[in-house]
Amino acid sequence: MRTFLYILTFGILFISCSSDDDEVLNTPSSDNPLTESLVELGVKYGPESRQFLDIYKAESDCPTPIYFDAHGNGGTTDVPESLVEDLNAQGFSVIAWESYTTLDKENLESGWDDAELMFEWVLDNAETYNLDISNMIVGGSSRGSIISWIYGHKPNANVKGLYVYNALPNSVWNLDFWAPTENVTSASPPIYFVYKREPGSSTDPIDPDFHDPNNGITIVNEYKNLGIGERATLVHSIGETDNTDKYQFLVDFALSVVETCP
Repeated sequence: MRTFLYILTFGILFISCSSDDDEVLNTPSSDNPLTESLVELGVKYGPESRQFLDIYKAESDCPTPIYFDAHGNGGTTDVPESLVEDLNAQGFSVIAWESYTTLDKENLESGWDDAELMFEWVLDNAETYNLDISNMIVGGSSRGSIISWIYGHKPNANVKGLYVYNALPNSVWNLDFWAPTENVTSASPPIYFVYKREPGSSTDPIDPDFHDPNNGITIVNEYKNLGIGERATLVHSIGETDNTDKYQFLVDFALSVVETCP
């Protein structure tokens, strides 16, 4: 019964993690400002059909820093055109990567293995794609924050920061084999949390949302306890503002932690 409840909870969690409403890129076209030579879609990083990524390369004479995007449940590797343009303009390449589109207790660890495999592939192929593997920002929404979490907090000087939206929903805190705080150390990189709702949203009596900023606040407090509180930023309630774009803080954050090629 306990296992069933875990799986049910994860199912409910990820059904509500929908994909972006923004205009997205899915195939290069003649009227797209991103030329086909700078876009490669469906690149395999492993043997399974789920293991692929899309690369949006910035034009540069030197290797480019990388922003990695992992979508929420129900999404795809498609990313907003405006995001790619903004990051490319600052010299960042974008990699959107796929694994299990829905996570549950049974496949979560395999999803983490996919993340390891994907990053290993990028390290091995960095020269081919003109990528600066010493400057990486790990990003993810809801499901994407979960699947990227462990790699993002490994002792790794290459990861300069994490940018996550609606991160670490309630269900992951009910697992009997893992808690997100376990991976936070004094070596954890700067992290920027963005949430749609307000703290305590999971207990809202009318419209509950288990993407509760209190989960991110738990991580921020862990950073503070470790003496690295200055590395953690959290913004909530953007759904109540005129700008609901979850990526609105990303470029400034990226430039604050990475030095791009002149």
